[in-house]
Amino acid sequence: MKNLIAKILLILFICTNLIITTATATTVPPLDAKGVVLMDGITGDVLFSKNPDVQFEPASTTKLMTALVTLDNANLDDKVTIGANPPLVDGSAIGISTGQTYTIKELLLGLLLESGNDTAEALAEHIAGSNAAFAVLMTQKAKDLGANNTTFKNPSGLHEDGHITTAYDLALIMKAAYASPEFNEIDRTPYYIFKSNPNYDGSEKWANNKNHCLNAETPYYYKYAYSGKVGYTPEANHTYAAAAVKDGQVLISSFLNAENKDAQFLSVGQLFDYGFDSFETVKLVSKGDKIAEYNINDETIIPLLSNKDLYYSKAKSDIVPEVTFSYEPKNLSKETLTKGQSLFTGNILLNGKIYGDLEFISAADREYTFKIAVATSIDNLKQNKMSMLGLASILVIILALMTILFVKFKRHMKSEKY
Repeated sequence: MKNLIAKILLILFICTNLIITTATATTVPPLDAKGVVLMDGITGDVLFSKNPDVQFEPASTTKLMTALVTLDNANLDDKVTIGANPPLVDGSAIGISTGQTYTIKELLLGLLLESGNDTAEALAEHIAGSNAAFAVLMTQKAKDLGANNTTFKNPSGLHEDGHITTAYDLALIMKAAYASPEFNEIDRTPYYIFKSNPNYDGSEKWANNKNHCLNAETPYYYKYAYSGKVGYTPEANHTYAAAAVKDGQVLISSFLNAENKDAQFLSVGQLFDYGFDSFETVKLVSKGDKIAEYNINDETIIPLLSNKDLYYSKAKSDIVPEVTFSYEPKNLSKETLTKGQSLFTGNILLNGKIYGDLEFISAADREYTFKIAVATSIDNLKQNKMSMLGLASILVIILALMTILFVKFKRHMKSEKY
């Protein structure tokens, strides 16, 4: 009877929250997590935050970084023989055994779908030799991504002193994970059967995707959810990081230290809806767009192209800012230029303020030859014609004065002689 009442209350709670979600999608929902960030998945701009730089334990969202470091250092079809330590790890596991052989992809499936701590340690040992050595790689990768307030001590996310991150850092890590097609392919897999390595009793070994927001059979399903990772330990409470995609717009969210699982996961879709309703990502320039010109002379003008796409996050109620470009000019008139060559490093400015940097790429070839050098010299002489005439006039005057003085001197000498 108590279980029935509890289920009824949960259903009412969910329905109430769904109604609230529909009515208040353009406002930030109540958030149970103590650290939260909503980020533009393309630009990295923070659209909303709650204690973004406060450090918390990440729990199994740690495995996002475990996957990234693995993908950086191994091929998916590499074979891994399980050592003695991974099967002994505490917490969630898929049940690997010493001596069994798995591919990297299979271990990543166990890592991301079933949140296997045993697969995390197997990957760490294979790549770095130990958990500690692998954790060093994880922390360095975090720093490379700009996650400077994150330190990893193990590949699984089990509680360990000093194993910490922030909501902002976790969002950066999730953004990097979303950018990996290999990660997304594995992370979005609904389930996987390890046919080559069944359970001890001969039954099939499965890994089921525990990302609640991807599962249409759970009350936490969110139709725009794309990929992500769930986490929980008693010390970290509930944690989550996810990417959502709607009409080409990508949002990233991170949640740390949430005490109530239901409130936490129901707020995920609500926060994403707030982001999609309130913000947009504007493409300012595409790779290959003409953004400036470089004038070598009156007859030779080199179009300059952007070396990359550039985007801008804005509230839907704001107008698109004025876009301009600038670069520090240098004299390339005596150089051979190649199409596709980077000629200048400069900036994109929004309403006159620097927003980002980019390379200015030559859109054409230009060969500097002896003929061009001669023509340039002649042009320079023509351009400096007045200066040359002025100099010639001065020389004529000087010569005339010297001639007059010389004639006077000769006459003076003759008069003294007689």
